[in-house]
Amino acid sequence: MHHLRYFLAVARELNFTRAAKSLNMSVPPLSQRIRTLERELGTPLFDRSTHHTRLTAAGEALLPLATSVVADFDAIPRLVGQGAAREQVRLAVPDVLNPRHRRALGDAIRDLESQWAVSLRQMPSLEMESALLSSTIDIAIAHVGTTHHSVSSRVLYSEPLGVVVDASRFPGRASLTTADLAGMRYIQGPRHWDLGAGRTDRLAAVGAVIDTDAQFTDISGMLIFLRSTAAFTVVPLESEAAASLDRTEYAVLPVEDMRETLTTYLLRRTSDPWLDPVAAVLGTADARPD
Repeated sequence: MHHLRYFLAVARELNFTRAAKSLNMSVPPLSQRIRTLERELGTPLFDRSTHHTRLTAAGEALLPLATSVVADFDAIPRLVGQGAAREQVRLAVPDVLNPRHRRALGDAIRDLESQWAVSLRQMPSLEMESALLSSTIDIAIAHVGTTHHSVSSRVLYSEPLGVVVDASRFPGRASLTTADLAGMRYIQGPRHWDLGAGRTDRLAAVGAVIDTDAQFTDISGMLIFLRSTAAFTVVPLESEAAASLDRTEYAVLPVEDMRETLTTYLLRRTSDPWLDPVAAVLGTADARPD
């Protein structure tokens, strides 16, 4: 069964590096296990070259069978355990959540406890689609949507983004304009903080300096980069990261003419109707005020 999962990951990505990443493993053992499966079946499943990875005719024939077998195998606990125990749901959440949404999500999980055993996993939003497709999670709260036909994406809400700067930069200001950012260094955060398509290009267009070597990975790194320098980063205005800052040292300011938002989605596999009740409850837990 594990070997079929490895096969499906490579068949989905048609790239061993991306497939290995989606499985949280390295490329050599993944390649070795695919070769083991090929030896057992007596035929190559992939046409490999330095420029591409493609399914062979045998791989094309195996793909629907493997998909069906893995789906049936994953359904066994639900089918044999109906009425005997709570169903297991693996929920992925991102590293950054709106505080109001975090609280509402906790309430929603408690509401599900009588029928569902929800286990939480934290991961970057950019990894969630692959995790859903490889069946390592069941449902996800993400800051990145999807266009994959096997995954549905529902918008929960969007929240405004602003900038964090050293408090000495703009004393007494309640907001900025993009003109204020001209000549300042844009410090990029980790991937889950910097998901807006084209954001770097838009900031460069208003005169911000894009420093590709300056990237922080946590709050402490962000503060070191920004302290007493002509630099800024972009964060959700209502985030706990923003709320935790000492406002005597750092300012969190909206930018009047920069309509940047961070959108939060509910992602799930389209082939899993058993998740409908869970999605319905989680879908009502968002960051909009009561």
